[in-house]
Amino acid sequence: MKKRNKKEYTHKKRKFVRMPYFEYIAISFMLIPFVTSLQCDIVLIESTEGRKKIANCQNIGLTQVPSFLPNDINILDLSKNNIKNLSNYDFERYGILEKLILKKNILQCIEEKSFVGLNRLKILDMSENKLNLMQSYTSEIFLPLVNLTNLDIRRNIKQPSDTNLFHYPDNAFAVLEQLDFFALDMAPNPSFGKGFRRLKKLKSLTFELCYLKYLNNSVFENFSSNINEFNLTGCRLHVVHVENNILLPFPKMTKLNLEGTCMHLKQALNILSPYGGKKFTLMNFGGLSCPVFSNEKNPFALTITKEMMRYLRTICVESLNLSDNGIIDFEEDSLLSFDRPKCLEHIYFKGNRFAFSKGRQMDELQSFIQTSTNLKTLDYSYIPVRYELSNSDLGRNIVHEKKQSKSSEVIIFPRSLTTLLLSNVLCYDFERLLLIPEESNLTYLDLSFGFSLTAILFQKNSSQKIETLLIDGHPHSTFIDQDELINNGKIKTLKWRDASLYMHMNPENKHYSSRIQALFKKLKYLEHLDMSKNSLWFLPENLLQSMTYLSELRLSKNLFRLVPRQITDLTNIKLLDFRQNLLTTLDKKTRIWADSMNQKQGLDVLIADNAFECKCDNLDFIEWINKTKVKLDSRSYKCTLANGSLINVREAYGKLHDLFSHCESSTWLTVASTLLSTCFVTALLLLIYGKRWEISLFFYRQFRNIVKKKYCKSFKYDVFVSYGDDSGPWIKKYLIPKLEHDWKLKMCLKDRDFLPGCSYFDIEAESIEKSRHVIFLLTPSFKSSEDYLFAVERVKHEKRIRNIENIIVLAKGISLKDIPTELTYIWNYVSFIQWPDETDDFDIMWQQLRLWICHDLM
Repeated sequence: MKKRNKKEYTHKKRKFVRMPYFEYIAISFMLIPFVTSLQCDIVLIESTEGRKKIANCQNIGLTQVPSFLPNDINILDLSKNNIKNLSNYDFERYGILEKLILKKNILQCIEEKSFVGLNRLKILDMSENKLNLMQSYTSEIFLPLVNLTNLDIRRNIKQPSDTNLFHYPDNAFAVLEQLDFFALDMAPNPSFGKGFRRLKKLKSLTFELCYLKYLNNSVFENFSSNINEFNLTGCRLHVVHVENNILLPFPKMTKLNLEGTCMHLKQALNILSPYGGKKFTLMNFGGLSCPVFSNEKNPFALTITKEMMRYLRTICVESLNLSDNGIIDFEEDSLLSFDRPKCLEHIYFKGNRFAFSKGRQMDELQSFIQTSTNLKTLDYSYIPVRYELSNSDLGRNIVHEKKQSKSSEVIIFPRSLTTLLLSNVLCYDFERLLLIPEESNLTYLDLSFGFSLTAILFQKNSSQKIETLLIDGHPHSTFIDQDELINNGKIKTLKWRDASLYMHMNPENKHYSSRIQALFKKLKYLEHLDMSKNSLWFLPENLLQSMTYLSELRLSKNLFRLVPRQITDLTNIKLLDFRQNLLTTLDKKTRIWADSMNQKQGLDVLIADNAFECKCDNLDFIEWINKTKVKLDSRSYKCTLANGSLINVREAYGKLHDLFSHCESSTWLTVASTLLSTCFVTALLLLIYGKRWEISLFFYRQFRNIVKKKYCKSFKYDVFVSYGDDSGPWIKKYLIPKLEHDWKLKMCLKDRDFLPGCSYFDIEAESIEKSRHVIFLLTPSFKSSEDYLFAVERVKHEKRIRNIENIIVLAKGISLKDIPTELTYIWNYVSFIQWPDETDDFDIMWQQLRLWICHDLM
């Protein structure tokens, strides 16, 4: 056996050391245990508590506790293995062990003396196993663990088949008198015996995997009164029936987390009676009013009343979460009324359905904002109050609200606010202005997918500290056109996803394109940029030029066929995301750049789910994938062979000789063919030169006949029709019978001829390319269709290279002045037909249309 070299890596105060060879001398030479010990990573860490030795044995297929690790380890991690049983004295040799992690195994049985020798153990994690609470824990099993302070046995219990009293094995846990943190599962009808009274030092109690149905007033009476943190989360299988005084045994409570437990918000607010006037760090009531259990007494559509808030309003709470509770309204002096609003630092209304639209509500919101002078986080996101109204209804509604309200429509946020979340707000019912004041501390602003009449204004020096800006779903830059917001130069993260940016970055759309380029030039300190899901197939020239600090660029779910050249000019990139695009390869320049970036600072490249090709001209890419040190999201990407079959890149690399042996011979054949062709062409040119006068005379005689014949190209379709959603019936009733049945032409229609499973834009582009003529059927809904801009741009391209003979605009129900501006750029090539309203003129229009698209057949 070769002696293993000692490798050290030091980073700040951490020191990683491979296990020295001499520590294996005492190990027996049985093969399997020896290999097992080599698989565990032994790491030394310098911490504030001194040097700690960690044995990391995660996910290496262990079926039993390893017995050949160093006996001076302090932390042993055996998670994600296949250990089924713990046997007597399994850990006896690890006498100074302080932390033992056994989570995510298949533990079913623990023998009574399994933990012998672990008298220094402080943390034991046996979560996510198969330990039966009624059978796995005997009264002597935890006796050796005299110093245990943290016990986690969550996610073990199987769903009970009945709701009889479930008696927890209190005698087994009673010996753990030093326990400070205890996490376990919750049965439908729990009973905690008197043995739990001995856990006097217990401060944190957590129930997570939860089948709870009943909580009576006496259920927690045997637990320590010192508990200050109580978590009861994820009880969603049943509606939980709760009595009002269940929390009386916990007078020192400061953290209460009931998130995702179906006990209804009304019940949760009622159990706060013991805490009037007290101070809480956290109250999490998110998702308590489960819609599946909605009934007349406890409806999901909930209006907050003053009576419901009678206890909560008196409590001084720093973080309050009321998200996802179906709140549709609130009575006067209820939801926003607190005796000590200065205590509030974080408040979450996410996922409810109430709006600040009436005069009284706006007044209460203003009062709440003005008095909550320490507020740091406000989450009013995912609020579907109302969908967009028609213009007439909207106008009447706004007028009505204005008459009803005399309050100001301007809400001024406190300077203390650091995080403002207003994403996915669908509220077209009332105009309001949100003002960010001078010297604001706002650092995180999320306005994604919001559609409302709300405007956000920034006063001078109000945006100096904003570092993260999310404007997903907004196809224009209205929010970030404000000079005060964008000129501060502090924005480090910009997420602009799913916003159809392909339309606004097109150079021919000069207005929006110039605005976006000017905007990006100001983002000099940007570090993280995400423009995923925007149908982009190019980036405007020099768009990223000013972003010298950019370290993370995400362009996934777009239509890129090549990595844009300007990306290789970036020098600080650490993550590049091009997943789900149309890349067929990474070109040589991009690969060289990626290797250099990885050598400089480390680079992650995400390129899964692209259209890679495994062909002769792509062999260097296949080899790079398998040899590069760049951190890729996979090395088994799917790629297409020359015969059309799929294979993964790793497999193709392993079969290079078999799959691509013809490439070298074809190269020599190409060289030989080129030389032969050169000789042939040279001889032909000499012959032509000698007969030049005879050839000129021949072409002169044939000239008239040639110019009369049109160059013929093979088209798959005679006519491609681009139309809106309201044109389907008219096309089916009139256009198809006339063009296909009477005139015998072949039409291409998206609703009939586009095959599912492929990219919509790829199919449309290919169909336009293979069509002789294009008809734009303009109707009132044409401009609102999702793909008309792409179709116009593609037709312009095909007309530019002379692939399309006629572009016909057929206006039906729309006047010439309403023609989309995008079509005016190609108006010189367009034949226009205004479809008449009178039936007498139909024949003339049909004749005119036939003259343009059938003249070579007539």
